[in-house]
Amino acid sequence: MVMIKDRIGKAGVQLSYMIYDLSLIVNTRWWRWLTCWFGGCTGVHVAYRIDRFFYLLLGQSWGVIRIAFFPFFLFWRVLSTKYEIHYMADIGKGLRILHPSLGVVINGNAIIGDHLILTGGNCIGGKKKLNRGDIWIGNHVSLGANAVVLGPIQIGNQVTIGAGAVVVDNFEDGVTVAGVPARIVRRSTGDQEDSEIQQ
Repeated sequence: MVMIKDRIGKAGVQLSYMIYDLSLIVNTRWWRWLTCWFGGCTGVHVAYRIDRFFYLLLGQSWGVIRIAFFPFFLFWRVLSTKYEIHYMADIGKGLRILHPSLGVVINGNAIIGDHLILTGGNCIGGKKKLNRGDIWIGNHVSLGANAVVLGPIQIGNQVTIGAGAVVVDNFEDGVTVAGVPARIVRRSTGDQEDSEIQQ
């Protein structure tokens, strides 16, 4: 009984996250609640959160049961946009996808904190076979257009990843990285920022 309540509680959090994610899209403009359903971003949020809701509720059996709902997910994907966010990926609240038509891919072994911002054309995946948690991304991380993160990897909080960057190394909190492979171009230290571009 305790296990069932725990599953229901964890699954229910995904619905609250979905509402929070959509509220960021609406951004205090009430009329956007009427129009946001026609944008691809809304479809991605709803599909991922509902998919994860049932996974947390039903456990590993959802992978089998989900086959029966394949036509629904296929239809929803056609209506929304190009994305592949695995239901096993653990993503916190505040997920934002600014240009979903560019495509988004997130590996099922990823554990990601709150307020992830994806500009579009982003892939969070692996260079090899991954285990759960091999991709760990903190809170308030943003990826520029076409930026790629390849695990196993750990990225701290408040990290900005430049457009087109390929991240294959671990990075601590409060840095801006860019390039292929990505390297630190700016480090935030409290109220000051030390630029490493000139070094």
